[in-house]
Amino acid sequence: MEFCPNCGKLLMPLKKYDKVVLQCKSCGFEKNLEKSESYKIVQQVEEGKRRKTLIVEEPVKIKRKEEEKELMAEYYKVFLESYEEEALEESEE
Repeated sequence: MEFCPNCGKLLMPLKKYDKVVLQCKSCGFEKNLEKSESYKIVQQVEEGKRRKTLIVEEPVKIKRKEEEKELMAEYYKVFLESYEEEALEESEE
């Protein structure tokens, strides 16, 4: 923490041209900062800008044809049968 040699106020970190400088908010005095790891620059964000963006589009619902539904049901039956067979084989071992 450093203070202004002119007015004694606290020097605040400020990002300027990809460098961090210490600036007095009262008189405008600036000093180059050698060690930037001890200072953290925080920017205030207004409430309206902090809120998340609303979704504009509605989710697309997939309409399946009857044939696709029957095919998926058949695949599900085959999956269950093969799963049961594997479970029986594992329990026998």
